[in-house]
Amino acid sequence: MNQSAKSFYVQVKQLNDAERYYANCLGMPTEATMISAKEKGLVVKIDQDTHLFLSEEKHQNQTRKIVLTSDDCLEDYCRLKARGVVFKNAPAYLSEGLSVEFSDPYGNDFTILEQRNYNED
Repeated sequence: MNQSAKSFYVQVKQLNDAERYYANCLGMPTEATMISAKEKGLVVKIDQDTHLFLSEEKHQNQTRKIVLTSDDCLEDYCRLKARGVVFKNAPAYLSEGLSVEFSDPYGNDFTILEQRNYNED
């Protein structure tokens, strides 16, 4: 899975719980970091260039909706479901491609999108 944005803040209630969820359920590598001189956080590495900054604090530029692009939405859906991720719906075809949604335990919404061009050339 790849992320469409390069990096952004996501608020969580408890960093230790968030680390377990993102690492164990989502299978995304995490690393402790200092977001500021007084604020601890976690970096979640979506891919080589894209990161989520998990923080217990609210940030001005944080998001609650994250779109992850995928080469195989069905494979990601089955893998994450087997790890305990609860999905809002089954994968469905949209005009953009195959998509499925879930939320993390903190109310942040994720969409996995396998982009497809349905127009024949």
